[in-house]
Amino acid sequence: MSKFNYIARKVDEIAREAFSEYVAAAERLKAAEAKKKEYPQRRGLVDAAYMAKSTRAEADVLEAKEAIKAAKKRLESHADDLAALRRELAAQLDDAYSVDPAQLDGATLELLKSGILTANEYSKLLHEAQEKGNVTMIRLIGKYAADAADELTAKYGQSDSTARALRLVSHESRQSSGDELLKTFDYLGDVYGRSISNPAMINHWGELTAAAIENF
Repeated sequence: MSKFNYIARKVDEIAREAFSEYVAAAERLKAAEAKKKEYPQRRGLVDAAYMAKSTRAEADVLEAKEAIKAAKKRLESHADDLAALRRELAAQLDDAYSVDPAQLDGATLELLKSGILTANEYSKLLHEAQEKGNVTMIRLIGKYAADAADELTAKYGQSDSTARALRLVSHESRQSSGDELLKTFDYLGDVYGRSISNPAMINHWGELTAAAIENF
């Protein structure tokens, strides 16, 4: 769980509130339609009590249809709220994961430049930078690991084991860029969008998103 988890919680709150309104409207429509079937409109002589119930049932269906239409519109309008949250997240990630000259570790940089590091040493340096939250060094280590992997691949091919290990280091360094959080946010947005298109998914929102929200 990151310090940005509150944004995922907001998405969950928006979704659950909107879904709750839509589900209530859908249940209201279902009940109204059942009542309409119980008191269908009849021609000819009909007693006043039945006519009143039938007319009321017809009106309730029309009102329920308008209510579910309004709930669907509100579901769709919340897509704008999610888009605003994504912009907020992107801006905060950009700030949090920007390089800072003050974080530059000259000694480690010289080692990276030397070309003498093993894949395990690249990995060790990366993990140390991650523990310190040193974004600048994380990105530099990832960059040098990728360059070293490219050189080995050019000499020995894609299957070279050291090149593969270095590519893993480079890939892991990118996990500290904030990109993974944006991908997770987009996953939540995708589930929300598909739930709008297919309301049958609404009841599965929790099981589809719980892990992503918890680990955000």
